[in-house]
Amino acid sequence: MWEARTVGKLGHVRTARTKGWDIPVDAKTAQLLCSINNDFYRKHCVSFSETRQLPWLGWTVCLDVLKTAHGNDCRALSIFDLACGNLRFEAFLSSALPGATLTFHAVDNCDSLVPASTHVNYQSLDILDVLQQNQRIGDCLTAPACDLAVAFGFMHHVPLQKYREQILLSLVGQTHSGGYVLVSFWQFLNNEAMGKKARVVHERARKELSVPELNTGDYLLGWKNIPGAYRYCHSFSDAEIDQLIGSVAEKASLVSRFVSDGRTNNLNAYLILKVH
Repeated sequence: MWEARTVGKLGHVRTARTKGWDIPVDAKTAQLLCSINNDFYRKHCVSFSETRQLPWLGWTVCLDVLKTAHGNDCRALSIFDLACGNLRFEAFLSSALPGATLTFHAVDNCDSLVPASTHVNYQSLDILDVLQQNQRIGDCLTAPACDLAVAFGFMHHVPLQKYREQILLSLVGQTHSGGYVLVSFWQFLNNEAMGKKARVVHERARKELSVPELNTGDYLLGWKNIPGAYRYCHSFSDAEIDQLIGSVAEKASLVSRFVSDGRTNNLNAYLILKVH
């Protein structure tokens, strides 16, 4: 059950804790967090892209699950990639499925990250801005429904649980019946050293950027020890992921859920959903 919020003498909203997550921060704070991230990627897209060249191990697991589900028949696929970044997943899939006919439809709001490509249908769109304007994501997309919809390395940049639900629902809606949705959720607090560093940097960044107290799992992380370089990220709890699965249960069924990636092989949680 949700608990009520209380307002302190200075007008600061205090959020009562619930099972695994907090009552969401207000829309103004969510917009601030999105602005911090947009600013980060505008300034640091080159150095960020340089660190994002190799495929994640979890992608191979995802592909193995899909091959099993399709009876190893992945000769022709249409793919919708939300927050495509530097098209690293497109390169991975093209290499992993040689000879297959792959049609890619990709969306991102950082055009500088996206390399020039003749084989990807690219749309520049800020999905979080769409949500903040109370618009439906599906109404703003130019891509058709696809066999496969993916969102890797993006959900941790989404500041509200209700936004995450809407994004997951839009991925389901962007997928043909019988198709699959693949999503990753960063769980950097699974690593003790990363968690310790995140807490220290977060408090420093909050003061520098005048960011109010955030929800459980919300952090402002640094980048390459560059002064003033911060991005908002969320470390997902299993309870939050459970809730997201439940939010689309009427439209999609869970096929696989596993953890992978990082030195400890547990920094990303993955969901594979089959659309009804």
